[in-house]
Amino acid sequence: MKEITKFSLKAIEIMRHMLEHDVVEDAAIDALHVMELEYYSLIDKLDVLEQRVNVDEKTNLLKYKDDYVTMIVKTASRVLDRPALTDHFVISYIRFDLDDFSYINNKYGHEFGDEVLIKFASVLRDNSRPTDYNIRFGGEEFDVILPATDIDGALVYIDRIYDAFRAAKFVFEGTPLHVTVSAGISLLRIPYTDLKEIDAESMKDRYLALQHEVDDALYDSKLAGKNRYKVFDPKINYKKIRAEYAARGKIA
Repeated sequence: MKEITKFSLKAIEIMRHMLEHDVVEDAAIDALHVMELEYYSLIDKLDVLEQRVNVDEKTNLLKYKDDYVTMIVKTASRVLDRPALTDHFVISYIRFDLDDFSYINNKYGHEFGDEVLIKFASVLRDNSRPTDYNIRFGGEEFDVILPATDIDGALVYIDRIYDAFRAAKFVFEGTPLHVTVSAGISLLRIPYTDLKEIDAESMKDRYLALQHEVDDALYDSKLAGKNRYKVFDPKINYKKIRAEYAARGKIA
């Protein structure tokens, strides 16, 4: 509820500015649209979190569902009745995968493995906005959905995650251990003119396609040496990358 109060105070401040100057400024209107989107997106996310069945017990992050992006887009279609800032509504999507996690589990035990999972989950929570979706996709994989965020914004976010996780301290029986993570990033772009026309089924298909793209970029990161991220590029031959991945055996 604290976040909602912040949104309300920002809106009041902008409205006061508009009234004092007796003018309706485009920049102020755009800012109000963005804050309204943040407000309703936060309400949607709080509704999901209140249903504990949607929350992973170990990490306290969201469980994977195939309708998160649909929910975000539907909210945008209600709120953004005209282009705000750009001609497209954008969503950045990131998939993280903890490097060599099977090896870590086997060598140091599941209790230590759980410590790593919980720590990475806390890094995501501590460095995300209230409207971002932090998801435990499964095992050592985590997805993050960044509504109304372009690639530049996603890169700022992911650099912050990497800095925070590199600073994390892991110790097993007195020995410091270094744990790394790889990631793939992609972007969903929807023209504002199409927002109100998109149905749930087509959005699920686009959500699955988006996941395939971040998975491709993640394979690229792993093959390039791990402990890094890659942005999906449609010009890259990911079939070849996946084939090389398979030829080398499992690269955790």
